[in-house]
Amino acid sequence: STGRWFDSTPRSRVVPVKRSQYRAESAGHFLEKLATRLPEFSGTATEENYLAVLDLALMDRYVSAHEEAQLLQAATEIGLDKHQALRLHELYFQQLVATAWSDGVLTEDEIADLAKVIGLLGLPPQLIEVAKVAPVASEDHEPIREPQGNHQIDLGAMVVLTGDMTRPRSEIEAQLASAGFAPHRAITKKVALLVAADPDSLSGKAKKARDYCIPVVGEDYLWNTLLR
Repeated sequence: STGRWFDSTPRSRVVPVKRSQYRAESAGHFLEKLATRLPEFSGTATEENYLAVLDLALMDRYVSAHEEAQLLQAATEIGLDKHQALRLHELYFQQLVATAWSDGVLTEDEIADLAKVIGLLGLPPQLIEVAKVAPVASEDHEPIREPQGNHQIDLGAMVVLTGDMTRPRSEIEAQLASAGFAPHRAITKKVALLVAADPDSLSGKAKKARDYCIPVVGEDYLWNTLLR
C-alpha cells in the first residue's frame, strides 16, 4: 500500500492551516466552473495531461486555488466538459484504490485517505463503500496510465520552505537533511519541492516555484510523507 500521506506525527497535535482570502472566496467544487457540455475537440493535448496535473495537485491532499486554476486550464485545453472530467476523476480514484489494495490489505488510514480524495475529486461519497471491497484480478482491463498517487520526491532532492511553520525552520531543515533531502533557501530550477505554511501562498517563492512548475505543498506533507 502507498500510505505516504497518513499521519506520522502525534495524533493529538492538530494545527489549523491558514488559507488565503482568495481561497475563502472560491466556494464550490472547481468542476462546477466547467461547462456541462462542450463541442467535440481535436487538439494535441490529451487526457494524460489532465491526469498528470491532477496527480501533482493531490500530492498533499489539498487542492490550492492555483492548482484549481491549472486543472481548469488543462481541462479547457483538452476540451473536457464536466461529465468527462468526472469520468477521469473516477478513473484516477479507481487506480488509487488499486494501489492501496496492492498488498492485499486496506487499512483504516487508507480508507480515511481515500474518503478525503473522494471529496477533493467531487465524486459520490458512497464510492468509499465500493473501495472497501477487495478487487478481483482481471487481465481484460488496461488502465489509461500507471496507478496514480505515486508521485515521489527522491532522496537528495532540493526542498525549500516558505512561511511560518509550526516548528522552527532550522529544526525542519535539520530533519530534512537527516532524512536525506537537501534543504535550500531559494527557488531555482533544480528545486524539487516548495513546502509552504499556506499552500495558497502568493509569496515570491511560491510564484517563482509555479513559474518553474515546481510542486507547492502544505506543511502536512512534511510530516505525512517526507519525514514520516
